Amino acid sequence: MRIALAFAACVLIWGSTWYAIEWQLGYVAKEWSLVYRYAIAAVIMLGWCRFKRVNMRFSGREHIHMLGLGLFLFSGNYVLVYWGTEYLTSGLVAVTFSLLTFLNIVNARVFLNTPIQKETILAALLGVLGLALVFKPEIQALNLSDTTAFGLLVCLISTLIASWGNTIAGTKTAKSIPILPFNTWSMGYGTLCNLLFALMSGEAPSLDPRPEYYLALFHLSVFGTVIAFSLLLWLLAEIGVARAGYIAVMTPLVALIISSVFEGYIWTGFAATGVALMLSGNLLMVVQHRKAPAKA
Repeated sequence: MRIALAFAACVLIWGSTWYAIEWQLGYVAKEWSLVYRYAIAAVIMLGWCRFKRVNMRFSGREHIHMLGLGLFLFSGNYVLVYWGTEYLTSGLVAVTFSLLTFLNIVNARVFLNTPIQKETILAALLGVLGLALVFKPEIQALNLSDTTAFGLLVCLISTLIASWGNTIAGTKTAKSIPILPFNTWSMGYGTLCNLLFALMSGEAPSLDPRPEYYLALFHLSVFGTVIAFSLLLWLLAEIGVARAGYIAVMTPLVALIISSVFEGYIWTGFAATGVALMLSGNLLMVVQHRKAPAKA
């Protein structure tokens, strides 16, 4: 039950962050919005560690793992996906990022020696196929002869980097570190990396006069970063890298529901069929975990 609740919480939270990110566009450069988001999250995590009197001393090897997670999962992944969305529609970004399920399976096999199970592959296929049906119009409009191809490449690299971050979290060294300090140090390193990328972008730091920007920043920092990533790290240890990657498939479903309520998204037969396939893949993941749990 705890696994199902944590999985659902990650899907619900990250599904809503797509809408929150739209509230941040317009005034503040995306690179600096990422700096603000992760700086707030890191400070919250550090304050909680101080309150709980958590040991924050770790070896150099452990810090390398935390730096790797911060660079890949909390920084490089987001910088590239924000960059890629300048050239792709949100639907294509969602489909591209759903490939995280396959990349997690491959990377878990290569780096963690986790066996590849046919049920996991089938569930991932159902999820990606379902997502492709949901965003069928946008895929049909894909034109590789313009800058869309560049955006697609950037988003693919972003997805690969995110998978490396998940894989680092699935290593024995990472799983031996308590989640709270591991997450705190990683977010701190991620904030520094985001700051470096922001300075390299040449964009000046600025503030947004609109109150909705700060509501979105609060949601992204507290729920989308502190809570969701803490749950993700726990899930990676409990159900493995491959299965946890299915969150990337289910998240757009929540985003679509929100879009249908607030933005007038119209459901089609293809979209309904796609959702059914996504839910079938998710069910297969759950059943497989109950029959043969495998930590990666």
